[in-house]
Amino acid sequence: MNRRSLVHLLLPLVALAGCSKPRRRRAGLSGLPSGPATRLKGPQGFGGMMAKEWAKDLGDASAEKRVRAAQELANMGPAAKSALPALEKAARDKNGEVSAAAKRAIAAIRK
Repeated sequence: MNRRSLVHLLLPLVALAGCSKPRRRRAGLSGLPSGPATRLKGPQGFGGMMAKEWAKDLGDASAEKRVRAAQELANMGPAAKSALPALEKAARDKNGEVSAAAKRAIAAIRK
């Protein structure tokens, strides 16, 4: 199982765990860089990280991988706004399946 799939599976659990009761937030995770650009803000933070990875896959040579990336970004909805430029480029792809998947993702993100 690759890292992206693992994060995708754990994301709902992280969201549920954060809803149980309020806790004090630590400034950063030990051993990891801290700061506005690196600090995660709950599930939204993970969504942004995942969107960047899926957006990279939109440029892959494999049409199957590009379609899968567009589908995953569509599933993320508005949390994947950072991937819109890559999706707009993919919407002009020569492969019809990739183009259609990218257009569906754009519509889902802009809802």
